Amino acid sequence: MIIVKIEGGLGNQLFQYAFARGISSRLNTEFKIDKSPFDIYYKYHKYALDNFNLKGSLAKDSDFFGFMWLKKQHKLFTFFYNHLRFRKKLLPFYFREQAFHFDSSVFSKDNTYFEGYWQTEKYFRELESELQEEITLNKPLSDYSKGILNQIKSSVAISLHVRRGDYVTGSTISNVPLIHGTCSMDYYKSAIAYISERISNPHFFIFSDDYDWSVENFKSLKYPTVCIKNGADKNYEDLILMASCKHNIIANSSFSWWGAWLNRNKEKIVIAPKKWFNMPKQGTNTDDIIPDTWIKL
Repeated sequence: MIIVKIEGGLGNQLFQYAFARGISSRLNTEFKIDKSPFDIYYKYHKYALDNFNLKGSLAKDSDFFGFMWLKKQHKLFTFFYNHLRFRKKLLPFYFREQAFHFDSSVFSKDNTYFEGYWQTEKYFRELESELQEEITLNKPLSDYSKGILNQIKSSVAISLHVRRGDYVTGSTISNVPLIHGTCSMDYYKSAIAYISERISNPHFFIFSDDYDWSVENFKSLKYPTVCIKNGADKNYEDLILMASCKHNIIANSSFSWWGAWLNRNKEKIVIAPKKWFNMPKQGTNTDDIIPDTWIKL
């Protein structure tokens, strides 16, 4: 059995779930997900995977390989792990992501608790069809989203995602804007031009956590444009709407990454920013996050 820690926003949670599915499938072993961070200390996002038709089950205290007391004391556990010289011998069941890029060593680690973000399809690419079936809503769309979906289905719809929020203002981590940064308007103009040169009659659907900014900055777009006004508590509906578009322009965001990856259009054009981090940590390799078939601008 493996257990995978779930934390972060919806995009991060989906990467962690898909990673669990990929490792479980490769090892032919049971997987469970640990949502305890949302119950114990993680207050900045909501657990959102319960909105989808996912497999697996939630880990219980008895599943944690005998170290639940450390998990409940998150800060103590982090200190313990970071400073323990012989942690690999004393914590053989615990594996923390070592780097941002793909790490094939995880495919040999059964009976392990995994912590990390795992942001590359290389962990689960062979399960694409299964995951696209599973990451579907287990409840009806709101009336507002149903109306947007009808517009998407009746047009040559392109989703465009603008991530602002804590990428601009910061949150619990004061250097979030410095590390991540936002995609520039030049990026979006280039992406729109690339799409419009190849697609006739494009209709843009703008998704953002800053509705007013989107309205102001895309009001002069010469193509039909709709700015989506679902709130943060309906982000799972926005995900489905993005995936329903024919093509996608994503931000440096795991959320819109999933909106594009779940798009089942075999001829889809996905445009992603070449620069994923504004100021990456030294040695961070982001080459694996963008699938080879996507366009980097």
